Amino acid sequence: MNFPLFHKSCASFVLLCFLASCGSLSKLDDTETESLNLNKLGLTEIPEEVYNMKNLKVLRLYGNKVDSISPRIQELTNLEKLYIGKNKLTHFPPEIGQLSKLKLLSAQYNDIRFLTSAIGKLDSLEQLILNQNQLTSLPVEIGGLKNLKSLQLNFNWISFIPDEIGNCRKLEFVQLNRNNLTAIPASFENLTQLRELHLVNAGNLVDLPEGLCKLRRLELLEIDQFTVVPTCLLVMQTTRLRILQH
Repeated sequence: MNFPLFHKSCASFVLLCFLASCGSLSKLDDTETESLNLNKLGLTEIPEEVYNMKNLKVLRLYGNKVDSISPRIQELTNLEKLYIGKNKLTHFPPEIGQLSKLKLLSAQYNDIRFLTSAIGKLDSLEQLILNQNQLTSLPVEIGGLKNLKSLQLNFNWISFIPDEIGNCRKLEFVQLNRNNLTAIPASFENLTQLRELHLVNAGNLVDLPEGLCKLRRLELLEIDQFTVVPTCLLVMQTTRLRILQH
């Protein structure tokens, strides 16, 4: 078998053998491959050969040791799903914004400290999963995610959410448990498709904005016991809305 050369080190040779044993090596040679599973292989970077796989739609890299993503990620123009949770990422490169077909980006259990403004260029993104990172805020460009349906940001350090979040009008699920928020933007009232809002231990939230009462599709609101709920939401609770206080 002719092994593609990633690096000229013994460690790389061991990695190649590992890839070969799990059947992933042959896929790296196949530029027509649409789905690639490189989970839990001890990778410290994404193999260069991956970026040559122009038809790749699903890339799984969960449970490795990758600490950065090459700008070459923009070459995967057909990528729809990227799973890169439980690695050592601290940020995404601006080039990730070029993935116009990306629908799902899952990068939970990393050390991501900020989001590049280019994140707002992901026009097709429907799911953004960033639980258990080191985020302290979101960029205003988050409002560019017009097709976003699910936003998961549990277990971060977020203290600020920009008003532009209200432009994500297809949002159905928002999870903000375990953060440092002091307020929910009034623009949340524009999220007319919202079905679930999770705010347990989300910060020193005392009052929720009255505008939440405009969310006629809201089915579940999860909050702390001390959070003050607008009276209009309590009225909605008798019909469709469930309010869970912890």
